[in-house]
Amino acid sequence: MENIAQWVGIDVSKATLDVYIRPLGKAMIVANTESEISNLVKLLLSYSLNLIVLEATGGLETELVIQLQAALLPVALINPRQGRDFAKATGKLAKTDAIDAQILAHFGEAMKPQVLAIQSETARQLSELISRRRQLVEMQTAEKNRRSLTRGQALADIEAHIEYLEEHLKQLNQKIAELTQNNLQWIDKVNLLKSTPGIGQVISTTLVSDLPELGQLTAKQISRLVGVAPINHDSGQHKGKRMINGGRAHVRATLYMGAVVAMVHNPVIKAFYERLIERGKSKKLALTACVHKMLVILNAMVRDNLPWRVTENLQPIANA
Repeated sequence: MENIAQWVGIDVSKATLDVYIRPLGKAMIVANTESEISNLVKLLLSYSLNLIVLEATGGLETELVIQLQAALLPVALINPRQGRDFAKATGKLAKTDAIDAQILAHFGEAMKPQVLAIQSETARQLSELISRRRQLVEMQTAEKNRRSLTRGQALADIEAHIEYLEEHLKQLNQKIAELTQNNLQWIDKVNLLKSTPGIGQVISTTLVSDLPELGQLTAKQISRLVGVAPINHDSGQHKGKRMINGGRAHVRATLYMGAVVAMVHNPVIKAFYERLIERGKSKKLALTACVHKMLVILNAMVRDNLPWRVTENLQPIANA
Protein backbone atom coordinates (compact mmCIF):
# COMPACT_ATOMS: atom_id res chain seq x y z
CA MET A 1 0.00 0.00 0.00
CA GLU A 2 1.18 3.50 -0.85
CA ASN A 3 1.79 5.20 2.54
CA ILE A 4 1.46 8.81 1.33
CA ALA A 5 -2.16 9.98 1.33
CA GLN A 6 -3.43 10.37 -2.22
CA TRP A 7 -6.09 12.46 -3.96
CA VAL A 8 -7.93 10.88 -6.89
CA GLY A 9 -9.64 12.59 -9.80
CA ILE A 10 -11.88 10.56 -12.13
CA ASP A 11 -13.23 12.06 -15.36
CA VAL A 12 -16.37 10.15 -16.35
CA SER A 13 -17.63 9.60 -19.87
CA LYS A 14 -20.14 7.12 -21.26
CA ALA A 15 -17.49 4.60 -22.35
CA THR A 16 -14.46 5.23 -20.14
CA LEU A 17 -13.13 6.54 -16.84
CA ASP A 18 -9.92 8.56 -16.83
CA VAL A 19 -8.27 8.19 -13.43
CA TYR A 20 -5.42 10.24 -11.93
CA ILE A 21 -3.84 9.65 -8.52
CA ARG A 22 -2.09 12.67 -6.97
CA PRO A 23 0.72 13.20 -5.91
CA LEU A 24 1.75 9.71 -7.04
CA GLY A 25 1.20 10.78 -10.65
CA LYS A 26 -0.36 7.48 -11.70
CA ALA A 27 -2.84 7.75 -14.59
CA MET A 28 -5.02 5.07 -16.16
CA ILE A 29 -8.09 4.57 -18.33
CA VAL A 30 -10.70 1.92 -17.55
CA ALA A 31 -13.99 1.03 -19.17
CA ASN A 32 -17.12 2.48 -17.57
CA THR A 33 -18.63 -0.95 -16.94
CA GLU A 34 -19.67 -2.70 -13.74
CA SER A 35 -16.86 -5.28 -13.88
CA GLU A 36 -14.09 -2.79 -14.72
CA ILE A 37 -15.30 -0.40 -12.02
CA SER A 38 -15.11 -3.28 -9.56
CA ASN A 39 -11.46 -3.86 -10.54
CA LEU A 40 -10.73 -0.14 -10.18
CA VAL A 41 -12.26 -0.06 -6.70
CA LYS A 42 -10.05 -2.98 -5.63
CA LEU A 43 -7.01 -1.09 -6.92
CA LEU A 44 -7.97 2.14 -5.13
CA LEU A 45 -8.41 0.23 -1.88
CA SER A 46 -4.68 -0.53 -2.00
CA TYR A 47 -3.88 3.17 -1.57
CA SER A 48 -4.24 5.50 1.38
CA LEU A 49 -6.84 7.93 -0.02
CA ASN A 50 -7.94 11.33 1.22
CA LEU A 51 -10.70 11.86 -1.34
CA ILE A 52 -11.97 10.79 -4.76
CA VAL A 53 -13.44 13.65 -6.81
CA LEU A 54 -15.95 13.24 -9.66
CA GLU A 55 -18.08 15.62 -11.67
CA ALA A 56 -21.85 15.18 -11.85
CA THR A 57 -22.48 13.89 -15.39
CA GLY A 58 -26.22 13.33 -15.46
CA GLY A 59 -26.09 9.71 -14.30
CA LEU A 60 -23.02 8.35 -16.10
CA GLU A 61 -21.24 8.33 -12.74
CA THR A 62 -23.97 6.40 -10.85
CA GLU A 63 -22.46 2.90 -10.95
CA LEU A 64 -19.03 4.27 -10.04
CA VAL A 65 -20.41 6.19 -7.03
CA ILE A 66 -22.38 3.13 -5.84
CA GLN A 67 -19.33 0.87 -5.90
CA LEU A 68 -16.96 3.42 -4.37
CA GLN A 69 -19.36 4.10 -1.50
CA ALA A 70 -20.03 0.38 -1.00
CA ALA A 71 -16.26 0.04 -0.44
CA LEU A 72 -16.47 2.94 2.08
CA LEU A 73 -14.18 5.12 -0.04
CA PRO A 74 -14.65 8.91 0.39
CA VAL A 75 -16.31 10.41 -2.70
CA ALA A 76 -17.09 14.04 -3.56
CA LEU A 77 -19.38 14.96 -6.46
CA ILE A 78 -18.89 18.48 -7.81
CA ASN A 79 -20.54 20.67 -10.40
CA PRO A 80 -18.64 20.58 -13.74
CA ARG A 81 -18.47 24.38 -13.71
CA GLN A 82 -16.47 24.23 -10.46
CA GLY A 83 -13.87 22.01 -12.08
CA ARG A 84 -13.64 24.17 -15.19
CA ASP A 85 -13.33 27.39 -13.17
CA PHE A 86 -10.62 25.82 -11.03
CA ALA A 87 -8.73 24.74 -14.16
CA LYS A 88 -8.79 28.30 -15.52
CA ALA A 89 -7.70 29.71 -12.16
CA THR A 90 -4.67 27.39 -12.13
CA GLY A 91 -3.75 28.21 -15.74
CA LYS A 92 -4.86 24.89 -17.24
CA LEU A 93 -6.66 26.06 -20.37
CA ALA A 94 -6.35 22.84 -22.37
CA LYS A 95 -9.16 20.33 -21.95
CA THR A 96 -8.89 16.58 -22.39
CA ASP A 97 -10.27 13.73 -20.29
CA ALA A 98 -6.80 12.96 -18.92
CA ILE A 99 -6.18 16.63 -18.01
CA ASP A 100 -9.64 16.87 -16.44
CA ALA A 101 -8.84 13.91 -14.17
CA GLN A 102 -5.64 15.65 -13.02
CA ILE A 103 -7.56 18.87 -12.36
CA LEU A 104 -10.19 17.03 -10.30
CA ALA A 105 -7.49 15.44 -8.14
CA HIS A 106 -5.87 18.87 -7.64
CA PHE A 107 -9.28 20.39 -6.89
CA GLY A 108 -9.86 17.79 -4.19
CA GLU A 109 -6.54 18.53 -2.51
CA ALA A 110 -6.87 22.32 -2.71
CA MET A 111 -10.60 22.84 -2.10
CA LYS A 112 -11.52 19.79 0.00
CA PRO A 113 -15.15 19.49 -1.18
CA GLN A 114 -17.83 17.87 0.97
CA VAL A 115 -17.86 14.07 1.02
CA LEU A 116 -21.02 12.70 -0.60
CA ALA A 117 -23.49 11.19 1.89
CA ILE A 118 -24.02 7.45 1.46
CA GLN A 119 -27.53 6.47 0.33
CA SER A 120 -29.29 3.20 1.00
CA GLU A 121 -30.67 1.24 -1.97
CA THR A 122 -34.21 2.37 -1.10
CA ALA A 123 -33.07 5.98 -0.88
CA ARG A 124 -31.37 5.65 -4.25
CA GLN A 125 -34.57 4.27 -5.82
CA LEU A 126 -36.51 7.16 -4.35
CA SER A 127 -34.02 9.64 -5.79
CA GLU A 128 -34.41 8.08 -9.22
CA LEU A 129 -38.23 8.17 -9.01
CA ILE A 130 -38.15 11.82 -7.92
CA SER A 131 -35.81 12.63 -10.79
CA ARG A 132 -38.17 10.84 -13.18
CA ARG A 133 -41.11 12.78 -11.77
CA ARG A 134 -39.26 16.03 -12.45
CA GLN A 135 -38.71 14.96 -16.06
CA LEU A 136 -42.41 14.16 -16.54
CA VAL A 137 -43.46 17.51 -15.06
CA GLU A 138 -41.13 19.24 -17.53
CA MET A 139 -42.71 17.27 -20.41
CA GLN A 140 -46.17 18.17 -19.17
CA THR A 141 -45.32 21.87 -18.99
CA ALA A 142 -43.87 21.80 -22.51
CA GLU A 143 -46.99 20.10 -23.89
CA LYS A 144 -49.30 22.61 -22.17
CA ASN A 145 -47.29 25.45 -23.72
CA ARG A 146 -47.63 23.84 -27.16
CA ARG A 147 -51.37 23.29 -26.73
CA SER A 148 -52.21 27.00 -26.98
CA LEU A 149 -50.46 27.22 -30.36
CA THR A 150 -51.89 24.05 -31.94
CA ARG A 151 -55.11 23.14 -33.75
CA GLY A 152 -56.76 20.07 -35.29
CA GLN A 153 -55.44 16.54 -34.95
CA ALA A 154 -52.13 17.69 -33.50
CA LEU A 155 -54.06 19.36 -30.67
CA ALA A 156 -55.94 16.13 -29.95
CA ASP A 157 -52.64 14.26 -29.78
CA ILE A 158 -51.16 16.84 -27.38
CA GLU A 159 -54.22 16.68 -25.12
CA ALA A 160 -54.05 12.86 -25.08
CA HIS A 161 -50.37 13.06 -24.11
CA ILE A 162 -51.12 15.56 -21.32
CA GLU A 163 -53.85 13.25 -20.01
CA TYR A 164 -51.40 10.30 -20.11
CA LEU A 165 -48.73 12.30 -18.26
CA GLU A 166 -51.22 13.37 -15.57
CA GLU A 167 -52.22 9.77 -14.95
CA HIS A 168 -48.62 8.58 -14.96
CA LEU A 169 -47.66 11.33 -12.48
CA LYS A 170 -50.43 10.17 -10.13
CA GLN A 171 -49.01 6.63 -10.23
CA LEU A 172 -45.48 7.91 -9.73
CA ASN A 173 -46.54 10.06 -6.76
CA GLN A 174 -48.13 6.98 -5.20
CA LYS A 175 -44.95 4.94 -5.65
CA ILE A 176 -42.87 7.75 -4.11
CA ALA A 177 -45.27 7.99 -1.14
CA GLU A 178 -45.17 4.23 -0.57
CA LEU A 179 -41.38 4.03 -0.73
CA THR A 180 -41.07 7.02 1.59
CA GLN A 181 -43.36 5.39 4.15
CA ASN A 182 -41.19 2.25 4.08
CA ASN A 183 -37.91 4.15 4.39
CA LEU A 184 -37.08 4.68 8.06
CA GLN A 185 -34.18 6.97 7.06
CA TRP A 186 -36.58 9.35 5.36
CA ILE A 187 -40.04 9.22 6.91
CA ASP A 188 -39.30 11.17 10.10
CA LYS A 189 -37.40 13.87 8.20
CA VAL A 190 -40.13 14.15 5.54
CA ASN A 191 -42.85 14.50 8.19
CA LEU A 192 -40.74 17.09 10.02
CA LEU A 193 -40.36 19.21 6.87
CA LYS A 194 -44.07 18.84 6.03
CA SER A 195 -44.93 20.60 9.29
CA THR A 196 -43.81 23.82 7.54
CA PRO A 197 -46.62 25.75 5.79
CA GLY A 198 -45.74 25.72 2.10
CA ILE A 199 -43.80 22.45 2.19
CA GLY A 200 -45.83 19.47 0.98
CA GLN A 201 -45.10 15.82 0.23
CA VAL A 202 -43.36 16.39 -3.12
CA ILE A 203 -41.12 19.23 -1.92
CA SER A 204 -40.19 17.55 1.37
CA THR A 205 -39.38 14.25 -0.35
CA THR A 206 -37.31 16.05 -2.98
CA LEU A 207 -35.32 17.88 -0.30
CA VAL A 208 -34.61 14.70 1.65
CA SER A 209 -33.64 12.88 -1.55
CA ASP A 210 -31.54 15.50 -3.30
CA LEU A 211 -30.24 17.43 -0.30
CA PRO A 212 -29.11 14.76 2.22
CA GLU A 213 -26.77 17.36 3.77
CA LEU A 214 -29.81 19.22 5.17
CA GLY A 215 -29.35 19.61 8.92
CA GLN A 216 -25.67 18.63 8.80
CA LEU A 217 -24.20 21.94 7.57
CA THR A 218 -24.21 25.52 8.80
CA ALA A 219 -26.67 28.04 7.36
CA LYS A 220 -23.96 29.52 5.11
CA GLN A 221 -22.75 26.12 3.91
CA ILE A 222 -26.22 24.81 3.01
CA SER A 223 -27.08 28.10 1.26
CA ARG A 224 -23.93 27.89 -0.87
CA LEU A 225 -24.56 24.23 -1.63
CA VAL A 226 -28.04 24.96 -2.98
CA GLY A 227 -26.93 28.21 -4.64
CA VAL A 228 -29.12 30.70 -2.76
CA ALA A 229 -26.35 32.50 -0.85
CA PRO A 230 -26.07 36.09 -2.15
CA ILE A 231 -22.63 36.71 -3.68
CA ASN A 232 -21.07 40.17 -3.48
CA HIS A 233 -19.83 41.88 -6.66
CA ASP A 234 -17.86 44.79 -5.19
CA SER A 235 -14.66 46.40 -6.38
CA GLY A 236 -13.12 49.52 -4.84
CA GLN A 237 -15.83 52.16 -4.48
CA HIS A 238 -18.21 50.22 -6.70
CA LYS A 239 -20.90 48.25 -4.86
CA GLY A 240 -22.35 45.76 -7.30
CA LYS A 241 -25.60 43.86 -7.13
CA ARG A 242 -25.57 40.78 -4.90
CA MET A 243 -26.50 37.70 -6.93
CA ILE A 244 -26.95 33.96 -6.50
CA ASN A 245 -25.01 31.52 -8.64
CA GLY A 246 -24.28 27.81 -9.04
CA GLY A 247 -25.51 25.17 -6.63
CA ARG A 248 -28.15 22.48 -7.09
CA ALA A 249 -30.56 24.04 -9.56
CA HIS A 250 -33.34 21.45 -9.21
CA VAL A 251 -33.32 21.79 -5.39
CA ARG A 252 -33.43 25.56 -5.76
CA ALA A 253 -36.36 25.32 -8.21
CA THR A 254 -38.21 23.07 -5.75
CA LEU A 255 -37.66 25.59 -2.94
CA TYR A 256 -38.93 28.39 -5.18
CA MET A 257 -42.23 26.52 -5.58
CA GLY A 258 -42.44 26.12 -1.82
CA ALA A 259 -41.67 29.80 -1.25
CA VAL A 260 -44.45 30.89 -3.64
CA VAL A 261 -46.97 28.86 -1.63
CA ALA A 262 -45.43 30.00 1.67
CA MET A 263 -45.85 33.67 0.76
CA VAL A 264 -49.60 33.07 1.00
CA HIS A 265 -49.93 30.42 3.72
CA ASN A 266 -46.81 30.75 5.90
CA PRO A 267 -47.06 33.72 8.32
CA VAL A 268 -43.27 34.02 8.81
CA ILE A 269 -42.39 33.98 5.11
CA LYS A 270 -45.40 36.15 4.20
CA ALA A 271 -44.41 38.83 6.74
CA PHE A 272 -40.76 38.66 5.60
CA TYR A 273 -41.75 39.05 1.94
CA GLU A 274 -44.04 42.01 2.70
CA ARG A 275 -41.29 43.77 4.68
CA LEU A 276 -38.89 43.44 1.76
CA ILE A 277 -41.44 44.81 -0.71
CA GLU A 278 -42.16 47.76 1.63
CA ARG A 279 -38.42 48.53 1.63
CA GLY A 280 -38.49 48.82 -2.15
CA LYS A 281 -37.04 45.43 -3.06
CA SER A 282 -38.17 43.92 -6.36
CA LYS A 283 -40.57 40.96 -6.24
CA LYS A 284 -37.92 38.68 -7.77
CA LEU A 285 -35.30 39.67 -5.20
CA ALA A 286 -37.81 39.35 -2.36
CA LEU A 287 -38.80 35.85 -3.54
CA THR A 288 -35.16 34.78 -3.70
CA ALA A 289 -34.64 36.09 -0.17
CA CYS A 290 -37.67 34.07 0.97
CA VAL A 291 -36.17 30.93 -0.58
CA HIS A 292 -32.93 31.58 1.31
CA LYS A 293 -34.78 32.17 4.60
CA MET A 294 -36.88 29.02 4.17
CA LEU A 295 -33.81 26.90 3.49
CA VAL A 296 -32.00 28.23 6.56
CA ILE A 297 -35.04 27.54 8.76
CA LEU A 298 -35.56 24.03 7.32
CA ASN A 299 -31.88 23.28 7.88
CA ALA A 300 -32.23 24.31 11.54
CA MET A 301 -35.42 22.25 11.96
CA VAL A 302 -33.71 19.08 10.74
CA ARG A 303 -30.55 19.84 12.75
CA ASP A 304 -32.50 20.30 15.99
CA ASN A 305 -35.23 17.77 15.14
CA LEU A 306 -37.91 20.40 15.84
CA PRO A 307 -41.15 20.82 13.85
CA TRP A 308 -42.37 24.17 12.59
CA ARG A 309 -44.17 26.22 15.24
CA VAL A 310 -44.59 30.00 15.25
CA THR A 311 -44.01 32.24 18.25
CA GLU A 312 -45.94 35.45 18.92
CA ASN A 313 -43.47 37.59 16.99
CA LEU A 314 -43.75 35.34 13.93
CA GLN A 315 -40.43 33.59 14.37
CA PRO A 316 -40.31 29.80 14.04
CA ILE A 317 -39.34 27.82 17.13
CA ALA A 318 -36.43 26.12 15.28
CA ASN A 319 -33.49 28.46 15.73
CA ALA A 320 -32.01 29.16 12.28
